[in-house]
Amino acid sequence: MSLRPVEFGEVVAEAAARLVGAVAQKAWCPLPRLAYLELRVPGRSVVLCLCAEGELSRLSVAEDRFPTPGEPAPFQRWLRQELTGFKLQAARYLEDSRAIVLEFEREDVRRRLVLEVGAPGGLLLLSDNHRVLMLSGEGFGPRRNLYPGAQWSPPEPVSPEALAKGRAQPSRLEPREEDTLPKLQAAERVLGQKDRTSRADAIRRRLAQPYRARLKRSSRTLEKVRAEAQRGPEAEKHREVGELLAQNLHRLKRGASQVTLTAYTEAGVEEVQVKLDPKRTPKEEADWHFHQYRRLLRGVEQARHREMELAREVAHAQTALTQIEAMDDAALMAQAEVLQVVQGEEGPKGGLPFKEYVGHGGARIWVGRGSEDNDQLTFKVARPWHMWLHARGLPGSHVVVPLEKNAEVSQEVLLDAAHLALHHSGAKGEPRGEVSYLPVKFVRKLKGAAPGQVTYAREKTFVVRMEPERLERLLKSRHGDPGLP
Repeated sequence: MSLRPVEFGEVVAEAAARLVGAVAQKAWCPLPRLAYLELRVPGRSVVLCLCAEGELSRLSVAEDRFPTPGEPAPFQRWLRQELTGFKLQAARYLEDSRAIVLEFEREDVRRRLVLEVGAPGGLLLLSDNHRVLMLSGEGFGPRRNLYPGAQWSPPEPVSPEALAKGRAQPSRLEPREEDTLPKLQAAERVLGQKDRTSRADAIRRRLAQPYRARLKRSSRTLEKVRAEAQRGPEAEKHREVGELLAQNLHRLKRGASQVTLTAYTEAGVEEVQVKLDPKRTPKEEADWHFHQYRRLLRGVEQARHREMELAREVAHAQTALTQIEAMDDAALMAQAEVLQVVQGEEGPKGGLPFKEYVGHGGARIWVGRGSEDNDQLTFKVARPWHMWLHARGLPGSHVVVPLEKNAEVSQEVLLDAAHLALHHSGAKGEPRGEVSYLPVKFVRKLKGAAPGQVTYAREKTFVVRMEPERLERLLKSRHGDPGLP
């Protein structure tokens, strides 16, 4: 569960006693109900964590920050604009309303940062007259009838019974000798690891979701296709009956519903009873069986080919899921981009600016959808250490391979990404082409240039000979949109 009332009281009291006078230097809001505030105190910096996420709600000193996925949220921009350079003047805990108020001041200008930990919880930045400058939290604004410009007032107090029950819970905060802010650091030890594990599990679910969907869909289709591929004996039966009828046309009478014919087989002479359609002539009956034989044979051949493709898709999805399940929390947190910031009341949530393909070993490869999306992918979504590719000297999509920090891209993944860069460029359909690659941090936007136009440095370039099978595999791996390359 979240910090208990007695624990909130302890951490806020410590902040009021030990952090008053600290200067706000930086701020982050990686998720709607999670913010970090870096405060400078004499000799060191302290990163406060303000979380209003249900059972993870807390005020603590962060051991590390959750990375900001994609473009920074509007609340983060407001925090940096309105709090940078301000000094913390006071910290108050409104126990009955379950709200924490941090008051800041600079040159007689006051700002308040409020953490509400009720249901729903949320974060607010207030002006000196308690007007809402910006707020963050999915569904938080409508439920509390708050919006930029509205007058803030504390949430409705909890009942006396709930208040008494909360006060009766003992504190779990266990300070250590080496702690400089013992209560705030102990609060992070109580919930910090649970928070990281929860976020990592959310990333794992998001990464696994398209593969689980594909596995379910492909497995279901594979069962049907396998049944179709096993209709060879049925086709052979139609051929045998058609040949038997063709050899005995003179014995067939139009309008008959069945006939018994003699068949000479390897096992000897057999009497075979054949059902007839009274509406067909004898020749039409024989031709119908030959037609069914050819139709089923074509279906069996197509089904066997499709069966191999589906089996590969199922195996690929199973491999990818196994790899995702094996990822540790650190590796998952490095993939934070999959958790797009849900803007809620801060603005509409747009679609992703890229198409995602799956390369060698389950590696993700992002391809910009268009000129403006290329800018979004390169300068908003991609991280500085991600690998960036582009068809050299040709118009085309920006391609990004997301990597863990300090990781190297493998040769096979680089070839996969290069194939996609050429396929989504003016070189599409050509047997070979040149591709440049470099870390994203060396890509620059040209001032006044059209969307998608960039300049870059420190690139490496290599010639790629297109491999049709590799490209086909990549195009079939795309997820996030229904099956078109």
